[in-house]
Amino acid sequence: MVLIFSIINQRCEKKTRTLKSKLLFSIFFAFFTLLISCTHTPPSPPKVEKASPPYVVKGKVYYPLGKVKDYKEQGVASWYGKEFHGRKTSSGEIYDMHASTAAHRILPFGTKVRVTNLENGKKIIVLINDRGPFAKNRIIDLSYSAAKEIGLIGPGTAPVELEVVDIADTAAPRAWQGIFTVQIGAFKELKNALRLKEKIFLVNPSAHITIYETHEDLVFYQVRVGKYNNLEKTIQAQRELESRGFQDTFIVSE
Repeated sequence: MVLIFSIINQRCEKKTRTLKSKLLFSIFFAFFTLLISCTHTPPSPPKVEKASPPYVVKGKVYYPLGKVKDYKEQGVASWYGKEFHGRKTSSGEIYDMHASTAAHRILPFGTKVRVTNLENGKKIIVLINDRGPFAKNRIIDLSYSAAKEIGLIGPGTAPVELEVVDIADTAAPRAWQGIFTVQIGAFKELKNALRLKEKIFLVNPSAHITIYETHEDLVFYQVRVGKYNNLEKTIQAQRELESRGFQDTFIVSE
């Protein structure tokens, strides 16, 4: 009888050890799974492209915008063709007069823009890959192919409307919100900047002067008007200034 109880007791102890082992393994596995789930590498945040650095052409400083949407603009379009064919554009791409591309002073490279000829209603979508035009009152330079598509080759220039239809990256555009101002002039002489500021101050007391120094150690005194928290309000302010005779305005992101 004692032998039977001893055998039964040994079997019970063996089962108990087995159950304890399984329980410890389950607890360890659950803990390990929880540890892995808590320490995994989170997904990288979406990349957001910053605006290109300012650049200077003929003593004037231009500030490319960051990503934009719903951007519209009206003005005069021109075109450039064979004499530039095969040359490198400001974006680094080679200019192809037979491709639907264009040059703009401040829109980001890679932006797709619908250009409408306001005289005949013809439209073309172009890719911004160059900077310009820098002639007064012109807002975009079309490639030969794009200009031909909307009837611009003969007259050379025409009034157009620009509308951004696709931005350079799929990440959410950030330049649509932020702090913006309208620049109405930039001067090497402070007295000239002060003169313009005093002139616009009577119309808009938010006029102010900022200083920009180029890599070539050139200093420009920039006259700017207003500070707005979104691009839409800034565009409205720019149009109001243009209606008052300030034609060389452009938007700056601060």
